[in-house]
Formats: sequence, structure tokens, C-alpha cells
Amino acid sequence: MKPLVSFFAIICVAFPLSGAATENDPGTWITFSTTDAFQTDGQDSRWHYWFDAQARYFDLGSGVNQWLARPGIGYEINENVTAWLGYARFRSRNSAGDVSNEDRYWQQINWSAGSWNGGKVSMRARLEQRSISVGDDTGLVARFLAKYVRPIAKYQDTNLIIGIEPFVDLRDTDWGGDAGLGQNRVFIGFGRRVSDRLSIEAGYMNQYIWRDNAENRINHLGVLSFKVKL
Repeated sequence: MKPLVSFFAIICVAFPLSGAATENDPGTWITFSTTDAFQTDGQDSRWHYWFDAQARYFDLGSGVNQWLARPGIGYEINENVTAWLGYARFRSRNSAGDVSNEDRYWQQINWSAGSWNGGKVSMRARLEQRSISVGDDTGLVARFLAKYVRPIAKYQDTNLIIGIEPFVDLRDTDWGGDAGLGQNRVFIGFGRRVSDRLSIEAGYMNQYIWRDNAENRINHLGVLSFKVKL
């Protein structure tokens, strides 16, 4: 249990939480995702597909919301490492009703880092090139995800899930991007395998956003995810 407590402590002190922010807002994210290997002669090939779609609602009733659709294709380098590339379409609406559209091209490496304290640790590094309808520059964002999944012995097919993902903006843009730390996401929740083809995850995400020309912001998010195997 001590290593798990240490893991929680690292997450809590690595980045500022709600007490360091002066603006706090609630929200809800709903996610659908599917990923699997393509079949060749009835066997799993090294090529994989990925698709996820998200609906995000902030400060419920304010009209602020976001939608995302993200397909991708990956190649399994070995049993622990998979390389991916893909595209995402991101649409955002603010409280004034203004809508912006964003195109994101992305490349990533997924790594199954091994076992720790009865659970599994995985890592993901992603690079995104972002262009938006309200600006001319292309943003460059690096994201680093560490995730820990541990089965709960008393509850069959149920897991504890902990994740942390900092975002780093690598360049300034004319639409508001500023080089440096952009945001950090900390997630804690539970996942349950409902069937061979469906798993559901639910939990809390603390999303801290650094802003140069405004108060830093923290979103307190309820997250519900449906993971489907086609």
C-alpha cells in the first residue's frame, strides 16, 4: 500500500490543484472510444485502428461546450510499444455563442511500462499540430500521459484508475497559445468490464489551465467513458 500512497502524493504535489486557481468551474465529459487490431487471415495484425469521440460541457447552463472526433491508425512495434498517427476535428462554442473549429494532426507512442504494486503502468507521448479558424498560426503541443490501472480484488472486473497528463505548448500563436505549460489533467476513477466488448469508466478529472492574460482556471469534471470493441 505504501507505493500506492506515494503515487498519490506525487500527483498531488507535482502540479497546483484547486487552491492555486482563482477561477473554478464544474463540467461533464462524455467519451466513446474503440481500438483494436486489424485482422489478417483471421489473426491480429500489427496494424491497429483508433477512434474516439467526446462531448464536453463546462459550467452547465452557460452554453460553453466542445466536441471532438479523433480517428487514427497505429503500428505495433513490439508487444509493449505502438506508434500512432491520426487527425482530430475539434469544435468549440463559448458563452457568447461564438464557434471555432480546430484541426489537429497528431503522432504518438504508447508504451506498456510494466507492473507496479499489483497494477499496470502505461505511458503515452503525443505531439499535436493545431490550426484554428480564428487564427493563422499553427500551434505545437506536446502531451505526456502516465496511467495506473489496478484490479480491485473484492469486485470482479473492476479497476482503480489513476492518470496524470501535462500539456506543453511549444510555440506562441496569434490565437492565444503561449509557449510553456498549458494545462494539466489529473484523473481518478473506476473502470468496469461489462462484457467482452464493453467497458465503462467513470471518475473525477481535475483540469488546471495556465493563462498568461487572465486568472488561471481549474475545471472540476465528471468523466464518463464507454470503451467498445467492435
